[in-house]
Amino acid sequence: MQGHTDIICICESETNFQRWQGFAEELCETETVNNFSVVGMKMSHINATMQMIQPVKACAKKHLPVFVKGTCLLETNKEEHMASLEILTVNHCDDTSKDFINEEKANIEHQFYRGGRVTWMNFWLAEHKYVGELIERDAYQDVSKLLMDVLKCNVDQTPVTSINIYHHPGSGGSTVARQVLWQNRKELRCAVVKPSYSVTDVTQHAVGLREYEEKDPQSCLPVLLLIEDSDKDYLDDLKNELQVAISSRQIQHETLCFILLSCRRSHDPESRCKESALQNVSVTHKLSPEEKKKFAGKRQLLEKQYEHQFISTFVLINEGFHNDSVQNVVTHLLQGIDLQSTATLLIQYVALLNTYVSNSFISQSHCKALLTLQVHMERFRRQEFARSLGEQAKLVFLHLSDDKTKIKSIRIIHPLIAKEIFQQLLGSQHSSLAKKLLCDDLLFEHRFGNEEYLSFLRALFIRRSRISRGDECDTLFSPLIEHVQEKEGGPDKAIELLKEAFERFHKDPFVAQQLARLLHTHEKFEEATYWAETAAKQLPNNSYILATKGQVYKKWFQFKWKAIENGCAPITAQNTTDAVETALNALQCFQECERAADAEMKNVNSSGYFSEVEVGISLLKLIFSLQEFAKGAKGHSTCREYLLTDYIPEHVLDAWEPFHGRLKKLHKTLTDSLEWISEDLSFFQTDVGEDEEEIPESPEEKISHPLKWLTKISSDYGKYFSEVSSAEIHQPGQSIPTNLTPLQKHMIIYQLGGGNITSILSKLTEQRDAVRILETIVSLYPSSPRKAKLEQRDIVNYIVTHITLYCLSPQASKVAPFKDLQALCPQFPGDKKKCLPGALFLLTLLFWPEDKDTNHERENKYEIVQSAVEHMEKGYWTRKKDIPQRKRRLYTHFLLGHGNELDKFVHKRKFYSVTKVFSVSEKRLKWFSGEAWEKPEIAEKLKRVSGWTEDGVVYLEGPQKKKFSILPLNMHSVPRNNKNVTFYLGFTFRGPVAYNITVKE
Repeated sequence: MQGHTDIICICESETNFQRWQGFAEELCETETVNNFSVVGMKMSHINATMQMIQPVKACAKKHLPVFVKGTCLLETNKEEHMASLEILTVNHCDDTSKDFINEEKANIEHQFYRGGRVTWMNFWLAEHKYVGELIERDAYQDVSKLLMDVLKCNVDQTPVTSINIYHHPGSGGSTVARQVLWQNRKELRCAVVKPSYSVTDVTQHAVGLREYEEKDPQSCLPVLLLIEDSDKDYLDDLKNELQVAISSRQIQHETLCFILLSCRRSHDPESRCKESALQNVSVTHKLSPEEKKKFAGKRQLLEKQYEHQFISTFVLINEGFHNDSVQNVVTHLLQGIDLQSTATLLIQYVALLNTYVSNSFISQSHCKALLTLQVHMERFRRQEFARSLGEQAKLVFLHLSDDKTKIKSIRIIHPLIAKEIFQQLLGSQHSSLAKKLLCDDLLFEHRFGNEEYLSFLRALFIRRSRISRGDECDTLFSPLIEHVQEKEGGPDKAIELLKEAFERFHKDPFVAQQLARLLHTHEKFEEATYWAETAAKQLPNNSYILATKGQVYKKWFQFKWKAIENGCAPITAQNTTDAVETALNALQCFQECERAADAEMKNVNSSGYFSEVEVGISLLKLIFSLQEFAKGAKGHSTCREYLLTDYIPEHVLDAWEPFHGRLKKLHKTLTDSLEWISEDLSFFQTDVGEDEEEIPESPEEKISHPLKWLTKISSDYGKYFSEVSSAEIHQPGQSIPTNLTPLQKHMIIYQLGGGNITSILSKLTEQRDAVRILETIVSLYPSSPRKAKLEQRDIVNYIVTHITLYCLSPQASKVAPFKDLQALCPQFPGDKKKCLPGALFLLTLLFWPEDKDTNHERENKYEIVQSAVEHMEKGYWTRKKDIPQRKRRLYTHFLLGHGNELDKFVHKRKFYSVTKVFSVSEKRLKWFSGEAWEKPEIAEKLKRVSGWTEDGVVYLEGPQKKKFSILPLNMHSVPRNNKNVTFYLGFTFRGPVAYNITVKE
């Protein structure tokens, strides 16, 4: 059933009357049905009764604006087919009956000023002067200005654009957003995206709304879509699917089709606004001087109609939600409260959830179960529920209705009031109430609205706070658990709570995971191991849970190693056996995590690789600290011999007998993991994910700056296997010892940051003295690398070192001639499946054709490049999995310049100054829209290449034997018709990509 319905069941007999009575009670729990009256009455009365109780005339017709400046009729059945959208029509609410207005206008206005969400009826009543006008906050003008700028014709316009409103919880952000829709409903097609619908459904319905009753898909009014409280993933997915839908309809690229107005909570909206003033607007509790005047005038009018306690939220807005004001209001609201009553317990439960779980509520059905109400007749049921709440509950509760399910529920009138109520009623002792709520069988097992209730209850115990999600700070545990362990005397009560939650939620493995994390944080390692094992047994293939298990052993190993370091006894194989075993257990767990992560197609979890390397380096430190191994150069040499050969020293022979095999693999294990990390960082951008939604089981430790981390840890790794320190070799005038083995040289290269592509290329941007370091690295390679028959990985690193050195210092004497670098490439495997990603990447760079090439040379080079790209694509898809491209954005290392040989490679750092002053999101916007590419410094350095488009695919002009498709990084810049184009060319680990595609005049 759609909308609000009143059902009257007419019964001619007492038997039927009783049969329908039970059904009526359950049906009335939803707001789909306002009244289900089981009565005996004449048919002649029915029509008059129905007309009286309907707020809007049954024959109401809805209209939408059209492109040619008129309106069209929105058929009811067509509207129902767009169920994911709450469509705002031109004549919304115009057919509201006079009786309904007279009876309900005061209640509607009062509900809003108490803190309820604004409704279209609020705007309509104000617009038609039935109630006072609604205040327009400054943010409304800011959003309107951004909207007007978007609507102006612009050659750089994209079909889907976004405006973001970030707001303090309860500050009126939703009101501002809906005000914008209301004021633009006659010029744009406006709708609110309903919660819980899939992106696919919303996209289909939004496209349907745009094209409804329009003659030409190229000429339609833009659709303004409001998306509230969605995570960034959902918003990005929606934007992407809308762009795909537009592209499939071959709508001109510069045609504005959709404006996504995102409204999201944030505890620091002003900083979000500063990140991108071109897209973001903030709404805070703080009023501007102009707003204060408006609110003060409105307050005077409202105080003539209502007492203070009935407009508490509005009063607090006037006073900027200062702590003293909130305390005073809550003290007044709770005056005379009966602390022993069930109604007070209900207030405490709701305040607990509202304080710790954003957007939480409790269904009225749950409330009535708690209050043990059993009233059958609707008219009595509502009155009895209101009476049973008590005066304080009536003042602090706000009544809600779910837009989709229509289930009625309650929450506290404002988040800050909920927090203060909780503080005044319970002080800092929150765990006892949380446990009481958790163990309340009546609420837990109540079936109506059960799914939402259990999700809020579960979130109370395991959902961590994230700034990116609008929370005040990032936390290691749920805010409740954080509070309990900080304010209630340590971790014991928090641990007890989680154990209760584990049992209550049917031995939930994610609760067990949180227990393991909490326990190892407080160095209760044995118990933490038990809970990590418990979680892993239930979900043995979940990489995140396996990562937590590894973290338990990792922290335990660090604890044991620290105790050994700080002890007075010499460090021996005998007293380190336990620590070594724990470290090896951690390594095994992280390797299991890696295998599970590789098999997961919907997630990217690289934490196993990073953690494995960290444990491995710490374990090397322990091994080299053994009394016999720490005795100067000879001891270190013996240790390296032990780790790299079959040799086993006498002093570790028995004590470490179970570990020798695994310890001797440590060198290779670390090399492989470092290489995996390097390749992953070479494929994809590292600034992606800063604003992503956290999943409950995601790892507690995340590497913030992976490029810097890799450079440092690679250097640490190299030190343990080097006879000579890099500092000695790197000193001016110091020559490289002639007696170094290839492995020792290799490890010194690692120390200097030349052990993998990522560390080498990072020297272009992150390291002082980079030229001298790179020259030293080059000196450590054989003077005739072609004759030396280097391994594939070493050839790759050698060539990248020369390219990097040339980019920093073209005149450097150590740079090998371009032809010599090309001559090394035949040593890569002939079977391209066996080539490393770095090798394939270098083939595309070194063999990219040049203007001076003959036709024959050019064609041969294209064959080499195209063969490499074919295999690069396969490697890319293996690593990308089924992750949206926006989460795994390709990283472009070089762009094609005007020169030849090494001169033609232009590193991205050359253009950092173009968008230097902007935030990450604004930089991305400027590059994506094409604005940044128009800068003269880019045109001077980069070469535009020619091509054409065919059925949405971009091809490079040049190859004769086989067409060469080039991936456009902005798919929506590809012209919809087959055109001749030019573009800039970038080099990635997936292959060449096209930037700034422009149609040839």
